[in-house]
Amino acid sequence: MPEMVGDWRRLWGISAYRLLIAAVIAILVRLPASETIIDLGGHAELLRVLTLLAATVSLGYLLALLLRWPTQPRHHAWIQVSTDTLLVLLLLHFGGGVSGPFSILPFLLLVSTASLLRGKSAFVFVWILLALLVSESLLGGMTSVHPPLGQLFIYVPALVAVAVLADSLVISLERGNRLALQRDAEVVNLNALNQEIVQHMDVGVFVLDRQNRIVLSNPVARTLSGYRLWTSVPVALDMVQPSLATMLQQAAHNDSEMVVTLSGRDSTLQDSAQTLLVRKIALPHSPYRLLLLRDASALRAREREARLAALGRLAANIAHEIRNPLSVIRHAGNLLGESVETPGSRHLFEILERETVRINTIVESVLEMARPSPAHSEAIALLSWLPALIAELQADPLLAPMTIVVREISPQLRVYADPAQLRQVFWNLLHNSAQYGVAEDATMRVEIETVRADKEIIMVTLRDFGPGVKLEVMERIFEPFFTTNSRGTGLGLSMVRESLRINGGRIDCENHPQGGVLFRIFLPCWCLETEE
Repeated sequence: MPEMVGDWRRLWGISAYRLLIAAVIAILVRLPASETIIDLGGHAELLRVLTLLAATVSLGYLLALLLRWPTQPRHHAWIQVSTDTLLVLLLLHFGGGVSGPFSILPFLLLVSTASLLRGKSAFVFVWILLALLVSESLLGGMTSVHPPLGQLFIYVPALVAVAVLADSLVISLERGNRLALQRDAEVVNLNALNQEIVQHMDVGVFVLDRQNRIVLSNPVARTLSGYRLWTSVPVALDMVQPSLATMLQQAAHNDSEMVVTLSGRDSTLQDSAQTLLVRKIALPHSPYRLLLLRDASALRAREREARLAALGRLAANIAHEIRNPLSVIRHAGNLLGESVETPGSRHLFEILERETVRINTIVESVLEMARPSPAHSEAIALLSWLPALIAELQADPLLAPMTIVVREISPQLRVYADPAQLRQVFWNLLHNSAQYGVAEDATMRVEIETVRADKEIIMVTLRDFGPGVKLEVMERIFEPFFTTNSRGTGLGLSMVRESLRINGGRIDCENHPQGGVLFRIFLPCWCLETEE
């Protein structure tokens, strides 16, 4: 399709030049002083008619092009070449041949033919034209004071040379045009690729012009800036985020990174404040600059996750090495305890047994967290499964005094998870509430509510009525081995998060506005449509 568009454009250009040349010749032969300018010989009136006909035909070419007839550019080119050849031969025949005023027309015809037909077709036409010219000369139409054949011997090689040069130039131009189109397409594709890369980067990107207007941004940058009125029109940076505009003025060096707290937002911005790491990069030989934005809290969270992963691997290796000697110590303690009769000594061996059991529990928990079992997920109807689980768990002496209220559950709510691992999740969360969620009046109360978060996610909320959690504790509540209880392992909530991750879920924690801690569990939904 682009090649055909180029052919039509070429036809338009050549037809316009042809009309201009034909109109100039037609005007010249009709001037009062034309006899002194152009020697028309004895066929002046006929030549005037032929030049007028040539101008009319040239105008007809343009009208045919306007109507796109014929529909194929190649057919239109052959019509032009054939008609032009006939008109040029007639003008030469009645205008004095190669010695007459129209001897330049075959050269112009060859140039237009090379451009229209190109390649072998153009050279075939050249030899046809040469044969017609030689035949016309031998028939005596080209009268001249010089020997016609002598002139013809010079004229014919000149035509061949012009044909070769015109064809070479056309080929070079076409090659250059194709290369330019190819480069343009590559540039367009490269720009599209760059746009796609920028839009999918996990780093926020703002492209600024000299007036500090944002001319390009990606979704991450728009989210981090908090501005809600984005359009395709460039917008001033100080309107999007004044803190970033201030930072840009203060940054003394390019490629520098600064910490910016997004505060003091106006009504067009979201309410939540953030701390960003902002890097300014100047683009050499370009009027644009880049601002790279990253969420500092997310970076700290990823760094913390990396440290925790390394710590978990280390702890798993240590736990594996501890388990075997611990079993030996426990067995040796049991054997020694059987041979001891005094009550004081037996009490010491009971302490030894209790603490080795506790250490073994910690070791097993670490190994389970480091090498979790795969989830054997199935559809779980929460309406029947959750109350039965709560009744089973309250057989635990620690949970027996706890009042657990399960809000009404819709029969359609079913999750897709491993029942055993989900049971362990609720057991750990309820034990955590029993230890840390005791109210001021020493009562333990937990409320559980289940709702559909969206089409594919079910949210289960578990709230206690205790004193809540301090902010510094909340940031580390799911870290392995982090605990505020001197006898705790700090593995319960980290195992909850890992179990939910294995089942395609997640957990969030925050203090409830009316007191206590609120855990939100998000699990994949098993929909009725899927089951059917």
